[in-house]
Amino acid sequence: MKLEDIVTVKVGRNISRVNDKHDLTLDTYTYENLMDDLDGLFLNSNASYYSVNYSDKDNHLSKPGEVVFSFVSSKAAIVSDVNKGKIINQNFAKLIIEHRQLDHSYLCYALNESHSMKKQMANSMQGSTVRKLTPAILKSLDMGLPSMEKQQTIGNAYLNLKKRQDLARKQADFEEILYLEVLKQLDQ
Repeated sequence: MKLEDIVTVKVGRNISRVNDKHDLTLDTYTYENLMDDLDGLFLNSNASYYSVNYSDKDNHLSKPGEVVFSFVSSKAAIVSDVNKGKIINQNFAKLIIEHRQLDHSYLCYALNESHSMKKQMANSMQGSTVRKLTPAILKSLDMGLPSMEKQQTIGNAYLNLKKRQDLARKQADFEEILYLEVLKQLDQ
């Protein structure tokens, strides 16, 4: 099944053409925000991706629970409460799930980790200096859909793995700070 059959790809706004003074004061959703969201901020969030209101599909502001995809890094994440209200620029797209046959967390897993999806992306990337996907290529990707129960199991396990990996990195950083401080105290 083509991704465009189950997902609407809403490309972000061209920030250089923003005329609205209110939009100029807003933060922009960045790659770092995407990686923070992927590393598990969503799991600490009160947002539920089933409560996201998609009625305003022309809105370029991030909403908790939305799936955002980076065309440059080819990574997807679910927006956390921490990153709500930021302008999605043209390097990103909102992936608006139109049917209940696709789970948000599974969509992130499939785009980020599925061997089949990665292979399709690698074969389709365009550009000589910075290779990236285009919206048309993203829409044309083939995606298999297991049962909803299996999607939720895989998606939740994937998001928990990302959270555990982030916590392990933070623990290692804190241990380094602690050990260096102890060594500093011993050296005095």
